[in-house]
Amino acid sequence: MVEAIIPNLLLDGLPLDMLKELRGDMRFVELPRQQVLERVGRPAPHAYFLVDGVASLIARERNGLNIEAALVGIEGMLGLSHVFGTGISLSDTVMQSHGSGWRIGAEEFRRAMEKPVFRKRMLLFADTVMAQSFATTMAASRGKLMVRLARWLLLFHDRTRGDELELTHDTMALMLGVRRAGVTVTIHEIEGQGLIRAHRGRVLIRDRAGLRLLAGEFYGQAEERYEQLIGPFRQGDRAAD
Repeated sequence: MVEAIIPNLLLDGLPLDMLKELRGDMRFVELPRQQVLERVGRPAPHAYFLVDGVASLIARERNGLNIEAALVGIEGMLGLSHVFGTGISLSDTVMQSHGSGWRIGAEEFRRAMEKPVFRKRMLLFADTVMAQSFATTMAASRGKLMVRLARWLLLFHDRTRGDELELTHDTMALMLGVRRAGVTVTIHEIEGQGLIRAHRGRVLIRDRAGLRLLAGEFYGQAEERYEQLIGPFRQGDRAAD
């Protein structure tokens, strides 16, 4: 059924006849936490449209250092190299929470990109990923750890159904490029403000508005750009309306 595709917000909005045609080229798959979908510098055999779960695009250095460049969830797709026409992955792509989505082969995606409506929507999404990545760079260079962590929790919440996030301190430290001990201390500080509750690999968002105040200027511009170009997607904000 075409309706089963709609939970991905990037596919939502495409013409119905295009959705029906795409459905024939896609397979619904489960995507376990920590599954690696792409490796930097290697051909990407598939693209993915997530229906649930959150994935990280991770920039890696040869000496082993890494940092998250962007998060993608229900609002987007994985496999940007296919949008740009190279098919060679720009980053590692790792599922940070258990999810599922529609998988499409590289050749089938290339054929879809020949259609102007599909191509425009994919390019608009690529634009928003760049905006998010630029914001991440600014936060990493200017923001204190508490501010950066508040922003990251908001990004994850945007892409998660409900208010409970599947997260460990190790994951947050890895994605922010900091030591686990620093994340643990900062999580306790944010928890002390009543904004979240952390327990056994889970973080419950208790006060989203408070997190937004804490994140300040480092959260919002990239998200507004997505909504201007593609449409609304922030799960937490929609739930509060």
